[in-house]
Amino acid sequence: MTSIHQDPGSFRDPLSRVYVGDGQVVRAFTDLGAKDIKAVWDKPFIQNALASGTLIQSTIVEPAAVGLSAPWSMAMTHPLVPFISYPYEWTFSMLKDAALLQLEVTRGALADGIGVKDATPYNVQFIGPKAQFIDAGSFERRRKGDPWYGYRQFCEMFLYPLMMQGYLGVGFQQFMRGAVNGISPDTMRKLLPASIRRPRKGRLTHVVLHAAAQNRFADSEVNMKSGAAKAGMNASVLDATLKKLIGIVQKLSLGDKKSTWSEYSERGHYIESSLDEKQRFVRDAVASAPRKQVWDIGCNDGVFSRIAAAHSDYVVAMDADPLVVDRLYNTLKAEKSDKILPLYVDMSDSGGGIGWRGQERPGIFDRGNPDMVLVLAVIHHLAITFNIPLAAQLDMFRDLTPEMVIEMPHADDPMVQKLLVNKRAGIHDDFNLGEFERLLTERFDIKSKMLLSSGTRTIFHVTRKG
Repeated sequence: MTSIHQDPGSFRDPLSRVYVGDGQVVRAFTDLGAKDIKAVWDKPFIQNALASGTLIQSTIVEPAAVGLSAPWSMAMTHPLVPFISYPYEWTFSMLKDAALLQLEVTRGALADGIGVKDATPYNVQFIGPKAQFIDAGSFERRRKGDPWYGYRQFCEMFLYPLMMQGYLGVGFQQFMRGAVNGISPDTMRKLLPASIRRPRKGRLTHVVLHAAAQNRFADSEVNMKSGAAKAGMNASVLDATLKKLIGIVQKLSLGDKKSTWSEYSERGHYIESSLDEKQRFVRDAVASAPRKQVWDIGCNDGVFSRIAAAHSDYVVAMDADPLVVDRLYNTLKAEKSDKILPLYVDMSDSGGGIGWRGQERPGIFDRGNPDMVLVLAVIHHLAITFNIPLAAQLDMFRDLTPEMVIEMPHADDPMVQKLLVNKRAGIHDDFNLGEFERLLTERFDIKSKMLLSSGTRTIFHVTRKG
């Protein structure tokens, strides 16, 4: 290895750091961190997790072999995840599956005498719709009387967000994006009142009593570890807690059945009456060159994501409707597909990083380099609903990708007319095909274009000007 750099989000673990470069990830350990790993690495749980793919592929190497030196005394290498995603980009079903993975990993490790240091969803990634635990540095030998150190973190970053949506019908993504450490017990207690009509399983133990305990010990000097040992915090007690949490999470469900765009695929195809030719155009464009990664912005039910996946290594499918994405995720999971990653991304409000200095968890545009982007049935929503000028949209796409398929609905398109109903007359007169094509050709070269048979939309295949 000749060129690696430290991941900007890797600094919270005093015993290890993550580096990225030359097509792989390197996790480096201090003497104490290496001691933790060596104490547990050959245990059956770890080896079985590696063999099954529950735990990311990990190979222990000498630091010098990957270009590192003191203070690192041990290192391990991992393959690159095709695209790093964050919990505020996941849907309810994705966060639920990640939570169950975290609990099963913690429980399996516990049975083998292994402790798991934390419980953050940032330690889970999705390869397509398959959740995988990626933090091989989380494990250590469990000492007698050790509590589950990740319990509060699990509640704040898994359980409470799921309860918020499952019990209250409130999307958790904005909360998770606004706070890198999740939702505190005290905040959740205020958000989740008791309900006689619909009992909220887990609320008393994991919200109310948890918040009370946190407030009671906040300013005390009580040794929580010592107290846990004296209270009989043995493996069987922890296992029972983990089993109960698994039951709570499994029973949480997404109550929403319909959203603004959840039925759009049927309505949209009827209105356009040109789905087949649109599919052919996209297929020809994607298949015209080898593609490592394609982004489908405004993916809806994934029709075009599947076309792209047939001609590329990996597809990141994005939509601003979390219910639409949740449906797509569950469909892909049932299909056991591993080439399409569905994410909840609102392009009108995305891109910035969060956490320490805004760099700990980088914005979405800093996490991938798509060699093609599909922008179908999107730009009129951004331009008319959110007042994002066409020029600004095209500037973003120019910075994002060297090649693009983009659809332009004309001013007389039925959906454009619908979006304009409650807009002041004249303020979107510049939303028309002529102006769009002028702006487009300032930034891109047109390889091909086609007027769809509906007569109200034109689709373009373009490449960025040199």
